Amino acid sequence: MKKNFLLIILLLFCTPVFADLNEVSVTQPVDAAKNANWHNRRGANYFREQDYFAALKEFKIAIALNPNSQSTAVYYNNLGKVYLIFGEIQRGRNLTRADADFTLMAQTCFERAIQLDCMKFEYYKNLVRTYELLGVVSSRKEFLLKNLSINPFNAIIIGIIYAKEGNIVPARGILEQFVIKNPDLIITNDVKKFLQLLETL
Repeated sequence: MKKNFLLIILLLFCTPVFADLNEVSVTQPVDAAKNANWHNRRGANYFREQDYFAALKEFKIAIALNPNSQSTAVYYNNLGKVYLIFGEIQRGRNLTRADADFTLMAQTCFERAIQLDCMKFEYYKNLVRTYELLGVVSSRKEFLLKNLSINPFNAIIIGIIYAKEGNIVPARGILEQFVIKNPDLIITNDVKKFLQLLETL
């Protein structure tokens, strides 16, 4: 009897426990898009605090995690804004180098943002700012005017350039044409707001 009791105890405590293979717990996969958004928000906080190097790092991580979606346009725009600040400092202190021109990097970011989401007016304004810093406003305006029939969104950039040059009448003309031809686009409301600002000038 004692032997049977000991055998039962040994079997109970010494038998290896195996998991039920039907109830295996699997860890959730990493949600890259969600993590990208988190890094972008973190970068935006650093940007507000003027910690531009930390912001730069976070925006680059966000892009790497989610490189090709409409949300990525926001990340590229934010990265471009950091490069734009660096570019303004670089040009203000005459430190521009061919291998590290931050204004050109900003231009690339804003162009990429527009490619991913062409409905944000801010991206176009930021792009025009890079043209100003690079000193290519006139050449870009001529190019965009020649290609207006190919890409109607060029009208937005041209209108912003005209307005910055103080040419309010042609700015209003080209932007009003854009509004007439594209009344249902999301960006059209922002173009209308910009036109209202031009009326006060």
